[in-house]
Amino acid sequence: MRKKGQTTKKVMAVLATALAAMGTTACLMGQNFVKPDMPVPAAFRGAPSTEESIASLPWWDVLKDGNLRSLLEDTYRNNRDLEAMLANVDSARQSVTIAIAPLFPWASYGGSASKGANQSGGSTIMNSGRITTAPGSLSAGASWELDIWGRTRRQAEAAEADYMAAEHQLRSLQLSLLNQVASGYLQLLMLDEQLRVTKASVDSYRESLEYFKARFEGGVGNTLEVDSGKAALAAAEAQVPAIESQIVALENTLSVLAGRTPGPIRRSGDLQQFAGSSNVPAGIPADILAHRPDVLAAEQNVRAANADVGVAIANYFPSISLTGALGVASSDLRHHVSKGTGWGMGANLSGPLFQAGTLRASEKIARNNLKAAVASYEQTVLSALAEVSTTLVQRSRLREILERQEAAVVSYRKSLESSMVLYRTGETNYYEVLMAQQNLFPAELQLAQYRYQYAASIPTLYAQLGGGWKQSSEQMRKGRE
Repeated sequence: MRKKGQTTKKVMAVLATALAAMGTTACLMGQNFVKPDMPVPAAFRGAPSTEESIASLPWWDVLKDGNLRSLLEDTYRNNRDLEAMLANVDSARQSVTIAIAPLFPWASYGGSASKGANQSGGSTIMNSGRITTAPGSLSAGASWELDIWGRTRRQAEAAEADYMAAEHQLRSLQLSLLNQVASGYLQLLMLDEQLRVTKASVDSYRESLEYFKARFEGGVGNTLEVDSGKAALAAAEAQVPAIESQIVALENTLSVLAGRTPGPIRRSGDLQQFAGSSNVPAGIPADILAHRPDVLAAEQNVRAANADVGVAIANYFPSISLTGALGVASSDLRHHVSKGTGWGMGANLSGPLFQAGTLRASEKIARNNLKAAVASYEQTVLSALAEVSTTLVQRSRLREILERQEAAVVSYRKSLESSMVLYRTGETNYYEVLMAQQNLFPAELQLAQYRYQYAASIPTLYAQLGGGWKQSSEQMRKGRE
């Protein structure tokens, strides 16, 4: 017992010495991470700076249509790309554990025992078939690499940065899906409106054709009126199945995004209900750096690349490991005695001597990767600012375009009504009627397109600003409970 107590004291003394050495000599190679300095303007181009921002709202307070909410909730629950990303995030989280593990001592165990005839130590021998018993053993060992140069800590830092980048990429995917689903839903409403306009145009052309036929049969009109009326009607009728096929294709796309089998998408309301107010607060450009997930992911990529430089520098230096072993051996493991017990302790030193330029090349690669990551981060910021500015300007201009297009549609309707009255009284010809129809219906189709673009700018801007940043990715997936 005394020997065993002395052994324990020796082990503790060595461990204490190692810890003291770590505390006094351990250091980190390479520069500590500093966030890249990326200047941003005081306000977005196309919008004034505001303290409030649409991005601070949860998505369910921005997209209030019940059917759209249901579609988004299904998307967040069932989208396969999102499921794959969640698995990747968890893998990145586990990689952090793997990277940190070498900072702690590792322990292992082993044992062996054998008994048989004509054998020894697991090998066949000739001994006239006598029973032989090989010595049995049980052992346990421990090893600990001292992270004096910070190699493991830099590797852990890089792994943690990769994990954080994966988390931000997950959120970026969530916002991308939100924009795709919301924009697709609004596009369905646009197609519904265009289908109504097209069917109304078919009815109008058919009514005109019937009137042309009646005039021709009464000996007043001519075949030119009838043939022109038939051509206009046929062209309008051809648009109906074309729009219907677009609706089916878009419904199938949205169903797949939501993890549903292809089928109809329930929807209600019209585009004007989704347009919102003319002024949508965007906040300040600096919010982009703090909340937009692709920018945050790019920042973490810089952090990981910076840590890799430290790892590359640490590789120039030797690694030092402490090892220990404790075990028992006996010809019969059921009757081992203390004198069969053994232990040992030691230290290992290994390091590079000649690597044919590999270490230097690895360091240069790491530094180049850092430069590339910084450039990618800066490009991501610039692209984000440009996207938001473009959407804000487009929304402002679309408001003006809508006002003028709506006025044009009103005038075209009056023109068609007037031309029909004049035509029936013989004060104008059929050409004026067809021209009025061919001006009105495309204008109404274009109005629906503009309304869609104006309404779709809301989810687009919300995603570009990193919307819902106050909620975690899990809260975004669950939605309003």
